[in-house]
Amino acid sequence: MSGEGTLSVTSTAVTRRFLNKLNDSALARHHAPWRASLACLAALAVGAGGCGGGGAGGRPGTGAAAPGDSAARHTADSAAAMAAAHDTATEHRLSPSADSIAPYLVFAPTGERQFVAAVRNSQWLLDVGRMDLDVRKDSTKARAFREAAPVLSPVAPRTVFRLWWAKGAEDVVVDSFSVYNGRIVLRVIGSAMLDSAAHAKGSPTAFAVRADSATPPAATTCELRTEPDSAAQAALAALPPVERRAQLAVQKSADSAYAARVAFVRDSLDAEMRASPPPYERLQRRMKTTSSQVRGCFGAARRALVVSVRAGDAEWVRERLVLIAPDGAVTPLRVDDLRFRAHELLSALDADGDGVDDLAVKGTTHRAGGTAILRLDLAKKRAERLAAGFVWETL
Repeated sequence: MSGEGTLSVTSTAVTRRFLNKLNDSALARHHAPWRASLACLAALAVGAGGCGGGGAGGRPGTGAAAPGDSAARHTADSAAAMAAAHDTATEHRLSPSADSIAPYLVFAPTGERQFVAAVRNSQWLLDVGRMDLDVRKDSTKARAFREAAPVLSPVAPRTVFRLWWAKGAEDVVVDSFSVYNGRIVLRVIGSAMLDSAAHAKGSPTAFAVRADSATPPAATTCELRTEPDSAAQAALAALPPVERRAQLAVQKSADSAYAARVAFVRDSLDAEMRASPPPYERLQRRMKTTSSQVRGCFGAARRALVVSVRAGDAEWVRERLVLIAPDGAVTPLRVDDLRFRAHELLSALDADGDGVDDLAVKGTTHRAGGTAILRLDLAKKRAERLAAGFVWETL
């Protein structure tokens, strides 16, 4: 290396022609990570070692294999994929139209294993990145997107994912890139039960993990989502009508008492948080309370409740997340989600197979929002974010 800012490399390591292509590319002008890629190439040229992501929060090196399904691994990261797309010697060279929109495709890191899947327009979709260009009304741009996405994406079509959702876990295949509300998504192909859930009411959400498909999916252990025991149903049907009505009345009374306890806890949390209003008068006039609850198996608890007091466009938020057991016991949880200030519960699902249900939520912050999966740690009384997707922003 000679002179400040001057790079001297041998032709056997990196050719000057290739470096010029990197400098002249549109992505180099729009995205700072390309400077790190050039520094990485320089380190290789002078024998300084590999390009691994050695620091905290750094991106994984291009030489490390991405964790994923053992039958189909996709190891090229964004910089390497773009470099290959610009190299005249590669078979994946992009056409001029695809190359022109490539800088507007922002994908998740190559080493990312955890994604969010959700139903949008009666289809299961997997969120893998952000699209900074509207291609819906321009057929030329749409074709260019469909050409560029499979080349640049860290998630290859036909990749197998382990999908954890409300009914348990199953292996699915992702295919067919498209754009939804500014997000780059892949269509999810799964079982008939998964497909029918896409046409049901509500907002089904799932947690998708790139894992080895040789390991069979774990069945759900929550009795709320298992089929009723046929023997118990037969025993109930065999009872005389008077006894059967008496048992059903006892169950209905217990359910009503449980619902009343949940309502009491909700009102108490609302009153507690409203006792400390926001400091500004304009926000005090715009305060509102939202609450949501879902049923699930959260240890001894069977109901999760979140109460949020908000003012403005989520400028000021006070929120409480609690678990409520059938005997009335309340367990407060701390929410570790720095991105979103307020949350709305969508569904309960066991995202990590530990027998304790986790939460799919709709997160909101000032002028932005999205869908997230919160993992519940009952020992630490904490709900921490596993993954997020389908993020939206308003300017």
